Amino acid sequence: MGVAVSAFATHHKVPGAAAPIIAASSLSGLLSGWLYGRRQHRATAHRQLIITSAWLTGTGVLHPLAPSAFWLGVAVMVTESGVPPTLVLLNVLTEKAVHPAALTQAFTWSNSSSAAGSALAASLAGHSADAWGASAALAQAPATAGVLLVLALVLSLVARRWGKALDAALPRGQL
Repeated sequence: MGVAVSAFATHHKVPGAAAPIIAASSLSGLLSGWLYGRRQHRATAHRQLIITSAWLTGTGVLHPLAPSAFWLGVAVMVTESGVPPTLVLLNVLTEKAVHPAALTQAFTWSNSSSAAGSALAASLAGHSADAWGASAALAQAPATAGVLLVLALVLSLVARRWGKALDAALPRGQL
């Protein structure tokens, strides 16, 4: 997101706005993570992941449509508020699906994949911004979130259809 926000701010002749936008979005994420952790959630982790993925997709659509750095800042802050709950839910679902003996390895793969994805996204955002402008770089956020939403829906469907049968057939964490 940093590359796309910087490209947007530079394109709109306010390059100094990029750092405050990123800082504000980080604070938004910290606040939402804290608030999410304080609540008891009645919905299943699968359902919550669908909701947070839809939130990321819907609010991410606002990024390439932002007319100014101020509105991009608002859009990025609103979107960022969905990131910490999503990351928590992905870890919760990983813990439920993986045998305890392989949990460290699963989290290592997850974190390494996340870092690689962030690096790839930054590279693609830079190339997109150079080739097609800042709006193209900003459009990657809702596109990626849309992929996450589809995966969350499929995961929920699989869990609903085969979860009970798998729970009965396998010990905990051997999906």
